[in-house]
Amino acid sequence: MGSDQTQWGGGSSTFEFLWRAGDRPRNSPGPRPGLSTTQVVVTAIAIADAEGIDAVSMQQVAKRLEVTPMSLYRYVPSKNHLVEAMFDEASGAPPGLETVPGGWQARVEAWVTALWGRYQAHPWMLRAPVSQPIGPNQLAWLEALLTVIKDVGLTYEEMASLTLFLTGATQGLARISADLAPAAGGDDLISFGEALAAVAGPDRFPTLSVLLSAGTFAVPAADAGAATSTEPNLTFGLRQLIEGIEAYVATRAERG
Repeated sequence: MGSDQTQWGGGSSTFEFLWRAGDRPRNSPGPRPGLSTTQVVVTAIAIADAEGIDAVSMQQVAKRLEVTPMSLYRYVPSKNHLVEAMFDEASGAPPGLETVPGGWQARVEAWVTALWGRYQAHPWMLRAPVSQPIGPNQLAWLEALLTVIKDVGLTYEEMASLTLFLTGATQGLARISADLAPAAGGDDLISFGEALAAVAGPDRFPTLSVLLSAGTFAVPAADAGAATSTEPNLTFGLRQLIEGIEAYVATRAERG
């Protein structure tokens, strides 16, 4: 987020805010000493981590910081800007993939695993109303993955498509896990398999019924919380995707 003593200034677009927040010198006039854009954002993240993204407001952040809500606007021009900055800050730096043993395949898996970990650490990121991934940390994640796959044999367009797919698949499956978790912890504890079995009859859902009969979704209600994680699904899909990319590139190379 830049300098710990920065004041927001300049244009009001999200892009300008995320990239110019650190341009002001430490002795900028206006804000009280000791408060910073980073401090405002980190405080908002703490609220979201504890209570969810809907609990974040300028009033609540100001209360935590023991300042007036209006004083925050010296550092963050709006709540929308705050949420965008929260998302980028919570994204953190990407993993150091150059130290991961193995080829590009292992490094792609490490990238996906690290991104999954970000969403597990900050589930509210899956609900945050953010726009394009234009923040410094978000672009660093993009750069890290593109660097790993740049010599695989894909075109630039294919590299962009693969990056978009991996980001979307990771985020989507993490969101499904987050959606299933509250149901697993409810008063009427019921597993996903039990819920399916109650409504998915063979007449209307013949193929699904076969999977149910085979015990594919058979998880005891007491273990339903553990069963809500879709990480195994992500791992399976990722490995098949990597194998498919390998075959695709090899076939194209053979054809010249």
